[in-house]
Amino acid sequence: MSPTVLGGLIAVALVVIIGFALRGKGTAPADVTPPVEDAYSEGAVPDDLDDDLVGGEDDDEVVAVTTDGFAIVPDAHAVRYMPPDEAGEAWKAGSAARNARGGRALDMSWHAGDFTGARIVRGDADEGPWRLEAMGRDGEYAAFVFETREGADAALKAFESRGVIRLGRDEDGKAMPPSAEQFAEARRVYLETEAALDADEEDER
Repeated sequence: MSPTVLGGLIAVALVVIIGFALRGKGTAPADVTPPVEDAYSEGAVPDDLDDDLVGGEDDDEVVAVTTDGFAIVPDAHAVRYMPPDEAGEAWKAGSAARNARGGRALDMSWHAGDFTGARIVRGDADEGPWRLEAMGRDGEYAAFVFETREGADAALKAFESRGVIRLGRDEDGKAMPPSAEQFAEARRVYLETEAALDADEEDER
């Protein structure tokens, strides 16, 4: 075999080898980062949580319905608090909620950063089995009561996915949710204020 032919065969072989190498590199699976687990439910916050906004858009989102029939509806960039529908069951289906949402008055809306923390706890004896508690920017308390844990989880996910929950940071930049003591104090103030308002209404009658 002449040196010219041998050189040509070697060149072709090199091209084939390089081609296979590049093809294999292109199809190698990329590293997959595991999803962050529930960062706020019952005060659990992963140590390696890089961002305090958890969740994202989901075509199969579930509308959470509270014990008293109000719906917590994830919207484009907010979470809406909708009064009970006349039909009674319409808010339990995400598609029905989206179709009817535009024609109804909104009682309340929350946007990015409106809550500094949230957790799910057992409800008291005089309310539903599960309670989603949230803390506002100024320490104000909010609570949503549900008949099932799934309902409370769906509401929490709605607030997470729209960035409504934005945890504070300590001096080292680590996510710092409100403590159990802070939730308890905020709830105490809330209940006392509510009782005082009820007493004033009774006095006016």
